[in-house]
Amino acid sequence: AMYPPSYQDYEVSTEIYSNLYKRLPGLRYSYGEQFDLIKKFTKSTATILDYGCGAGNFVVNANSQGFNCVGAEFSADYIKLLNEKGGGANYYTIEDVLTNKVTQKFDVIRMSNVFEHLDQPVEILTTLQQNLNPGGIFLVEGPIEANTSLMLLISKFYFKLKKIVKPNFIVEAKPFHIFFSNAKNQRSFFTNMQLNELYFATTEGPWPMPPSVKEAKGIVKKIMALLAQVSIKISKAINSNWGNTFISVTTPASK
Repeated sequence: AMYPPSYQDYEVSTEIYSNLYKRLPGLRYSYGEQFDLIKKFTKSTATILDYGCGAGNFVVNANSQGFNCVGAEFSADYIKLLNEKGGGANYYTIEDVLTNKVTQKFDVIRMSNVFEHLDQPVEILTTLQQNLNPGGIFLVEGPIEANTSLMLLISKFYFKLKKIVKPNFIVEAKPFHIFFSNAKNQRSFFTNMQLNELYFATTEGPWPMPPSVKEAKGIVKKIMALLAQVSIKISKAINSNWGNTFISVTTPASK
């Protein structure tokens, strides 16, 4: 509901990429990296549910690589559009998935930039487990905005300073992220859900700063973009647990 079809400009993205390891704008881990994890922990013909599929680009690229991938989104109108123009893939509403109207079982349930928007993550993951095949996995990637990095410290200092200079300053961005987490408590959440960790990694990207100094507009944003690039290099050099994004592969514990 936070991201209606207008957020995607009512578009369906069916472009197939020749370089799957190129990190696309807004994508925290490349398709190639995600496909490799899926093959490592399931199989090269895995059935995949992309829960929160957006414009459908992951779905069509996964299917082009031999997977059997379907998508799920919130808006019924958008699902209609995706089914009409989504390259022959199948798309369902979130409600259909959560109410078991989708009877298909999957080897993989993927959540990309979705988890941080869930106001009932425990209930949703519990329900989605019913859609996993035995031995199936959750592939989750997203932000860990409270995790250690130089850019986090700079950002906190910047906004505290701005509040001193402009006491009435208010951040106007809508709070679409329900919660902030770090690597430790993100991993603990999955463990407390009785999900066995198969893989977990962190990295750092420039988001929410401009992706490059060249693309940044204005001196302040150019400085922030430069600092973000410095922070990325420091995180890589000092500690592999630093960074602002994570990717996780878990599987329900055997009962």
